[in-house]
Amino acid sequence: MDFLDKFKYHKDDPSEFGIDLKEFKKKTSELDNSHLSNLLTNSVRVDREILPKVGKAIDVVFKRIKIENVFNFFITPDNNQANASCSLMSSASRPDIILTSRLIELLSLEELQFVIGHEVAHYIYQHALYPNFNNVDDRNLKLNILNLSRAAEISADRIGFLSCANLEDSLRANFKLASGLSDKYFNFKPSTYLDQLRDLEDLGKSSHELWSTHPSFLIRMQSLIWFSMTKEYHEFFDKKVKGTYDLKEIDKKLDLKIKKITGDELEKSNTDIYERALIWGSLNIYLSDKKFTKIEQEEFAKRFGEKSKKAISLLKVSNARDILDQKIDESFNDAAKLLKTDKNKLVEELKLVGKETGGDKMKKLKILGKLLNILGIKKPVNF
Repeated sequence: MDFLDKFKYHKDDPSEFGIDLKEFKKKTSELDNSHLSNLLTNSVRVDREILPKVGKAIDVVFKRIKIENVFNFFITPDNNQANASCSLMSSASRPDIILTSRLIELLSLEELQFVIGHEVAHYIYQHALYPNFNNVDDRNLKLNILNLSRAAEISADRIGFLSCANLEDSLRANFKLASGLSDKYFNFKPSTYLDQLRDLEDLGKSSHELWSTHPSFLIRMQSLIWFSMTKEYHEFFDKKVKGTYDLKEIDKKLDLKIKKITGDELEKSNTDIYERALIWGSLNIYLSDKKFTKIEQEEFAKRFGEKSKKAISLLKVSNARDILDQKIDESFNDAAKLLKTDKNKLVEELKLVGKETGGDKMKKLKILGKLLNILGIKKPVNF
């Protein structure tokens, strides 16, 4: 199933949160059996003799994406919500995909293939192991986790698209799930919904989108349209017509489109946390020899510009060391919740400061080691 990894949206990266999916091992199957018992009691398991059309749709999905069907499929009674879920996603368990009766009634079999493929993707990519924003209090970390959650949905949509092998069916499935409307109530015209997306962009930042676990259906439809233009998509189906874009190009276009709607609040917040840790950590390195000469102050000011003034002025107060220690603890505890890429970048910048400043190298390395420890980075440091 690793061959499907190349279709993931690049922001769908759990390693940024210190999660290594390959190391995950489930230790017990007790929860699996309990959940399966509940499903067998209250839902209908998909049997090809009883539900031949749904069974065929399932078979087509696994044939298209070229993986083995290790899933239990159930239909649960719900006349209000058209929904689907993958209940257990450990790679060591037999996962269950639950489809509501309303979903079966609302979608065509081709559209249903998109939804089934989407849920299968959540299992393939092990999205259930991603951090839950409800379990954290830190605002910035919560926003980063939500950003990861939305990225996971983009990835799952791409596998859903491959599963039904038809752009219009993929788009119609998204529209129906967003609106709850069946075919008899609408004329499907994707360009109209892209106009709606542009209207949303014109309004600027959407707090609802920023704090949502799922992207807007408008973003998801645009994403699928762009995905259909990629070389990777066409190569998957051995199409004679080559795609216009590489998937990396599409990911960048999608980044910009999403930013127009979510705004730059998360980016600014991450940058602010990063810069505060960098300036206070750097000052700590400069002071490794308990001196801060005029030349060093000029170098510091040149490196950090206007933001250096507050740090330099701090040293004039009597309890400067206590205040600096507090600033370091606060800024680096916040920075510990940044993405892995940002933390690694911060370490490299601090190492550069250590290399370019005067003073005893061992003292500076000791300071760097303590800062890395606060960041949660357990590795030797040198420059």
